Parts: sequence; structure tokens; C-alpha cells
Amino acid sequence: MKTGTVLRAAIAVAMLLMQAAARSQPAAPLSNIGLKLDVGAGSERLANAQNLEPAGALALHLGYGVSQQVTLWLGLQVSNHEHEELPELESSVAGAELNLQYKLRPYQRFRPYGKVGLGGFVQEIEAAQTTLSGGGVVWALGAEYRLVRFLTVAGEFYWKDFDFERRRLGRENDFEELEDPIPGNSRGFMLHLILH
Repeated sequence: MKTGTVLRAAIAVAMLLMQAAARSQPAAPLSNIGLKLDVGAGSERLANAQNLEPAGALALHLGYGVSQQVTLWLGLQVSNHEHEELPELESSVAGAELNLQYKLRPYQRFRPYGKVGLGGFVQEIEAAQTTLSGGGVVWALGAEYRLVRFLTVAGEFYWKDFDFERRRLGRENDFEELEDPIPGNSRGFMLHLILH
């Protein structure tokens, strides 16, 4: 047997073995571990006690997947609301949140999830030079769909249970505690675009 023939046969056998080994290994899972950036847009409705119209909301979150099921999110959300009776009393609402997200079916493209967290919130009424602040609990239910390895879309319903406990009148004054907190609870729906 010639050396060239033996060499070709050895290469062919090696290629067949490599193909067989590649077929026997499972496909790499869709990993949830690592840094993530989330940009969201949706709508938000505040507590009826404030007589504010529903409004559009924007969100920006930075997350880190600590395991396949768990992701920690640090985020900001803003919205502007008109007063139902006095449109000149537009309110700007902003919040900073720390959330823990738990995913069901983490290795699938479609993954339902739940979130729970804590947040601090500020509402500014420019025309009245009044600022309210408070904190509370945030929770959400949603689902995400992995489009490609680095891009996911998600939709979630969220609820924020909080009260405004402090108020500042004018720009130069300090915050004062309110005897009767003002309900700031909100709920809404948000669409997310997540980069992994």
C-alpha cells in the first residue's frame, strides 16, 4: 500500500470520527449567565387618588445573570402624566429599582418569568414646584423569547406598591415627612429589548 493512500484513508477516518463526535454532543444551551442591557417602552397608570392620566413609560436596565434561572436587574424608569382636570399640572415620575428575576424553562427560547424587587420613586409637579418621594415593592410577571444568541424580546405586566412619604415645596427647601402618605401605586405593561 502506498503512503499517500494510507494518509488519505487516515484523514478520511479522522474526519468521520470528528463528525460522529460532533453529532453526539448536545447543542450548546441558550445561556442566561452574564451581563445584559435592557431597553423598554410601555405604558403606566398611577393610583386613582392622584387623578393622573395613563402615560407612556421608558426604562433602561442593566442586569447580570447569576445562574440559568436567576438574573439581578438594576434599572431606571420614567414617565410623564397629565392631570385629568388640570393639564398644566403635568407630573414627571421616575424610579430606580433593584429586581430579582426568576425564569422558568431557562434552556428554552420561550421563558416565562417572575420578578420581585425594591424601588425608590420621585414625582415632580413642575407647575406647583412640588416634589414627592417614597419607596416600596415592585413585582412583575412576563415572558421572554430568545430571537438569536445575543438578542431577546420580552413583555411583562408590572405592579409597584409604594407611597410617597416625603414632600418638598419649592426648589430650595428640604424634604419633610408627610403625616398621611400619598398613594403612588402604579401598574403597567412594558415591552423589552434585551442584549446579552
